[in-house]
Amino acid sequence: MKLAVLFFILSTATWAKWSVSTYNIRNFDRDSRAGATDLVELGKILGEFRSDVMAFTEVVNRSAFDSLVKRNLPEHAYQISSCGGSGRQHLAVVYRKASFDYVNHSEDFGLSGNSDRCGSLRPLLLVTLKHKESGVTYTFGALHLKAGGSSQAMTQRWQQYRKLVAVAQRSPTTLILLGDFNTTGYNIRDEDFVRFQDFMGDSRLRTTSENLGCTSYWSGTAGGPEHQPSVLDHIVVPESRARTVEAVRVGSHCARLECRPATPADLGLSYEAVSDHCPVQVTFK
Repeated sequence: MKLAVLFFILSTATWAKWSVSTYNIRNFDRDSRAGATDLVELGKILGEFRSDVMAFTEVVNRSAFDSLVKRNLPEHAYQISSCGGSGRQHLAVVYRKASFDYVNHSEDFGLSGNSDRCGSLRPLLLVTLKHKESGVTYTFGALHLKAGGSSQAMTQRWQQYRKLVAVAQRSPTTLILLGDFNTTGYNIRDEDFVRFQDFMGDSRLRTTSENLGCTSYWSGTAGGPEHQPSVLDHIVVPESRARTVEAVRVGSHCARLECRPATPADLGLSYEAVSDHCPVQVTFK
C-alpha cells in the first residue's frame, strides 16, 4: 500500500510539471542572407525543446509553418498572428492539446505602431489557454519588439515597454510574455538594460533569462572573425510565479558553445541554416 501511495505521489508530481519555450526561427522558411531553413536540423531542435506551450517569432511562410507543426509537433495546435509588420514576421503560439484547452486569442496592434490595424512592427499575440491539470487559465503573450541598438530603435522599444506595462496590469498574475525582446544592451548593462529592468519592475514581472549567458549570436561591432553572444529572448513571468520555476535552459549553438564568442564555423549548422537565435525553455513545478 505504501509503495502504491508513493508511486501515485511521484506520478502526480511529474504530471504537474509543464514547460514553455520561445524560439526566433529567423524569417522562416527562407532568410535573404542565410538561404532556406534546414528543416531536418530545425526538426531535431524542436524534438529536443518540445514544450507544452511554444512561442515562435519570424514566421514569414505561414503555410510552411503549418507543415512544420504537423510534421514535428502533431500533438499540438496553434494560433498565429494575422499581422507581421512590414517584414511579414508573424508570431505563433503552439500548445499541446493534452495539456491545455484553447479559450481565445487576440492581437494588440499597439505594439506594431497602430492602435486599430497592423502597423510596420509586430503586434502582441495574446493566446489564452486553460491548463487542464490545475484548472488555471493563463494568457501567453508572444512578441517581437523593435530590433536594433541605435538611439531611435531603443526609443521605439521603450515605448513598447510602456504599452506592455498596461497589458500586464490587466492580467497581473496569469500573464506570461515570451519572445524576442531585442534587449540589445542586456549583457553590457547600458540604458536599454535599465529601461528593460524598469519595465519589469513597473509590471511586477521577472525575466527567466536573468542567469543565461546568451540566447543568440551576432556579428558584433569589432569586425573580427568571432561572432558575439547576446541575450535577446526572454520568458517573462509574474513575480508571484517566479518561485514555481524549476529550470531554465537554452539550446542549440548557445548551449554547445556555452555562450563563448565563436566563429560561424564553430557555431555550426543550427546557426548557419536555422537561426542566429537559440530556443529558451522554462519548466514550472
